[in-house]
Amino acid sequence: MKRSLKFVSLLLVMVMVLGACATTSEPAPAASEGEGASATEPIVMKLGHIAAPDTAYDNFAHEFKRLVEERSNGKYEIDIYPAGQLGVDRELMESLQVGNVEFTVITASDINQFVPAAAVQDLPYLFLDWGHVEKFLASDLSNEFYALSDEVGMTTLAFMPRGFRHLTSNVKPVYTPADLENLKIRVAESEIYIDTFKALGANTQAMAWSEVFTALQQGTIDAHENTIVTTRDYKINEVQKYVSETGHFFAFAALQMNKTLLDGMSAEDQELFRTAGLEAAVALGQVQKDDEAKAKAELESLGMEFNAVNDPKEFEALVKPVYDKFLEDNDGYFLEAIKALY
Repeated sequence: MKRSLKFVSLLLVMVMVLGACATTSEPAPAASEGEGASATEPIVMKLGHIAAPDTAYDNFAHEFKRLVEERSNGKYEIDIYPAGQLGVDRELMESLQVGNVEFTVITASDINQFVPAAAVQDLPYLFLDWGHVEKFLASDLSNEFYALSDEVGMTTLAFMPRGFRHLTSNVKPVYTPADLENLKIRVAESEIYIDTFKALGANTQAMAWSEVFTALQQGTIDAHENTIVTTRDYKINEVQKYVSETGHFFAFAALQMNKTLLDGMSAEDQELFRTAGLEAAVALGQVQKDDEAKAKAELESLGMEFNAVNDPKEFEALVKPVYDKFLEDNDGYFLEAIKALY
């Protein structure tokens, strides 16, 4: 009996060994539908911005998304969250730094809160015209400028040019700096913006963009300043009568990416994101430029009155202290280099 049990046990061991050999030597069965899907699923990333859908920032974001998704053959997918769903500009940049969002489209001036030297972009009357702006953006100098934000964990992929900023008011048109005296004007939360309009004699109030329309409507402020296209897109004509073409600042939107994420990619993918960002910025910048005349005509048809200032040099002379203050804390490298592109 014992010998029989030993024989049976030996047979079982041999069967197990042979079964194991058969398992390792035969090809694995084909994966059923859905198995191994994680290898082909796109890498999904988030892009947040503050603007309403189908306005400049949103269109910039969607063009970037289109280029990335097409050129990566579906490897990357970008989900866009407009209208401040993921926070306003500073919150978005803080989220970008820690990797809670992968991309942002922000008002470029807000970079100054993290990189003071970047405030050169906001200096009043620095850019002469669209041609000067385009020359800057196409130069190697712009790449040096974008690199300033790398030190705080945000890679600036591109600037989209938005246009010159002008003054709107529901009190009176502005022809001379004297017309700005005591005018309650909303400005972006930028030290240079605040200092500029103080130097021009206005009563400045820094305010988040999301609060502006209501503040104008309720009379908390008398005036605001922005591009003609933005004035049209956000229906500022409903709460303002006059547009004075002061052209005091040039506005940019910045496309940014988490630096750690970009640095961890292959050289090929890094080039993909950088190129897509630049191409989207150029394409949508041209849309902004082309849309200015149309936006002005639309606003005029809705009852807004446009005027040129009497002498731009009067305004420029008053803002020299803004330059002096900037140069107290920053070198003049980018300032002089931008001027050299005139």
